[in-house]
Order: sequence, then C-alpha cells, then structure tokens
Amino acid sequence: MDAYRLPSTIVALVTSFTLLTALADAEARDSPSYKVYSSYKAAVNAPGFVSSDPANRRLLTDAQFEGRGLAGTALLGVYYGTEGWDMQRVRDLEGWQGKKDAVVTVHADWCDSSSAMESLFDVQLINVWDNNNVPMVFWEPKLCTWERTSVDVEVQAAQGIFDAHLGAWAGRLKTYLSGGDGAYGTDDDRRVFLRFAHEMNGPWYPWGAVKGDNSPSDYVHMWRRVRGTFDAKGIDATHVQWIWAVNHTDLDTVAERYYPGDAYVDWVGIDGYNWGVNTEFPWSTWKSPAEAYDDMIGRLRRLTTKPLAITEFATTTSAAQGQSLAAKSRWITDVHRYFLARDVRLVSWFNQDKETDWAVFGGANGDANYSPQGDPARPQRFQAWQVVGASLLTAFILAEGALAARLLRTRNSRSRARHQ
Repeated sequence: MDAYRLPSTIVALVTSFTLLTALADAEARDSPSYKVYSSYKAAVNAPGFVSSDPANRRLLTDAQFEGRGLAGTALLGVYYGTEGWDMQRVRDLEGWQGKKDAVVTVHADWCDSSSAMESLFDVQLINVWDNNNVPMVFWEPKLCTWERTSVDVEVQAAQGIFDAHLGAWAGRLKTYLSGGDGAYGTDDDRRVFLRFAHEMNGPWYPWGAVKGDNSPSDYVHMWRRVRGTFDAKGIDATHVQWIWAVNHTDLDTVAERYYPGDAYVDWVGIDGYNWGVNTEFPWSTWKSPAEAYDDMIGRLRRLTTKPLAITEFATTTSAAQGQSLAAKSRWITDVHRYFLARDVRLVSWFNQDKETDWAVFGGANGDANYSPQGDPARPQRFQAWQVVGASLLTAFILAEGALAARLLRTRNSRSRARHQ
C-alpha cells in the first residue's frame, strides 16, 4: 500500500462512519405518532379500573380473574386488532394511558390447520402473556372461512362432529396454561378468558338460530358439549373463565333462550356500541350509555348472578351535529363512569377503526397526538453501532498508520542504501 493513499482512506472511513451514525441516529429518533382521545386516558385512570400485576406470576388474583374482586372495580381490557403479534403497539397504548391493561383480546376460530393452532398457542397467546396481559380469546365456531362454515355448525358441534378438533385444541390450550415449566398446577401457570360463540342473538353468525333455521337449544347443546371437552381435560376455573356474551340488543331470538346455564358459564358479557348518526347505517342513532346498555344489563342481572363483562364497546364521532370529537370524548367519560356505577367487572374497548372510527388510540381521529419514545432497543442499537463504528475506525486508522510508518521506514532505508 502506498503511504500517500492514507489520507484518502481515512476520509472514506470517516465518511462511512458519519453515514452509519446518521442512520443509527435516525433510527433512534424514529417513533410512531398516534392520534388519541385525552378523555379515555383520564377515564381509565380512575381507581376503579384494575390493571394486571406483573409481581403476581399469574397476573391477577383468583378473585379478580373470577369476577369476585372488590365491588366497584373492573378489569381494564382492550382489543387492538394486532391479535397478539405486534405487541409494541399495545405497549405504546399502555405507555400513553399510563396504566397496564389487565386483558388483551385475541381472535381464534375452529380452523383445523396445524399452523393456526401453532401460531395461537406458541406465539400469540404467549406474546400477550409475556406483555403481562391475560388473553381473552373470542373463539368462533368458524371453519377457517365463512364459506366453509355450515349454517348449522352448532347442530353439528352438538352432535360431536368436531370432537377430535376440539379435544386437540383443548389439549394445546392446557399446554399453554401449564406455563414455562410445562407442568399444569404449578406457580407459573397461565390464564385465559374464553369468550365462545358470541352475539348469538344477532342474525349475522351461523351459530345463531336464524341462518340455519335452527333453535337456540342447538346452541345450548353445542356450548355444553364444548365446555365438557375442556372439563374432561381437567382444566379448572383458576385457569379458564368462560364468558357467554350477547349483543346488547336482540335482532333475533331473545338472548336468554341461548343461555347454557350457570353450571356451564363463568361470566356473562355484552357487546355494544354507540353507532351514532351515520348515513351508512340508517338504522343507527346516537345513544347514551344508559340507552345502549340499561335494558340488557337489567335482563342479564335477572337471568343470573354471574359477574358481568362488557366485552366489546366503543363509540363513533358521528353525532347529530356531524363529526364531533367533543361528543365522542363526553361519551367516553360517561360510559366509564356508568360501568363502574353498575358493578361491571371487566371492560374491553374495541380499539380498531373497523366499521367506523371506534379507536381512541392510533385511529383516524383524536383530540391530541402522542409520540412514544419508541422501541427501547433502538438507543441500545444506536449506541452499539457508535461503539462498533468508532472502534473499527480507530482500528483502521491505527493499522493504516502503522503500515504507513513501516512503508516510510522501508523507503528511507532503501534511499540510504542507494546513497551509500
């Protein structure tokens, strides 16, 4: 190597290091920005809304998990739509609201593919649990796709046609529940809420009575058979809580006719939204929390003494005066107070802009913006790149300096030899 090429080599190295540092710095600064509703943050920070406890290896006490916690308290939950895959967004939500969610909802169905079960039990549920949230699985009797799902799926289930799949599913669930040591009944065991075959009193799901011209008794027989499969595996109430959840209004046969009975249900739940005044939904009107929930809450209280969960709820901004962030904010404040006053024991906000702008964090609308610090690993990666880059640069400079000095000494020696 020619010693006179040393300066240009160093310049190239310095340039590369500068570019590397700039890229790392940009990564460290890069973080998402979310549109948020300030009223939601204020509402869920009321003392009545309960987080999980990371110091408790099972995250909740048995009393909290079984809906027997202190009166006037409710487990705080959310459905984000990430299905247990992208938990960073859930952490961003929790960081913004300043409170850990006790429950995070994940979707699952009766798809018989091994990859679906592997994803659910080996990745999704564990991701949620490792984030210190108890999963709530809304588990649909859907055979991978709606096209494959018969309109009398509940009749077939009651007849035992899916027993093999359900037995395998329950076995995989028990393995998940057994925790890291793989032994069921030890201190590191996990938990899960199962919200099975929900909203059967609406006409949109095949396990309701409308689509297949079936009977609510078919649904009841399905539920009892499925529950029996899990009981036969020895899965108890400290590990799994079964939630029977109805739509907040009857659009089919009355909800009570679908009730499997207290021996087969641990919680009762309600899914209900304020759809607002929306031209896309001409049947909808703006409803206060009392207008949305009073009737069904009263009916379920008369049906059973089981604890009550609101397993899906949200509101739109579409008010009578047009899109109104203020109206949504007031509804958010009112509904959380309403639930605590009525001794609801679990609430789960539907944080996904699906049919309309339901989300309170990261959706289309909001009254403020939030930018989290981002992935905690980013500054570490940034610092690591700086250290590595600086070390390499130093090493190259020292090495090339040493080589240049050696070449220079050799050249001087040769020059002296020629003049001797």
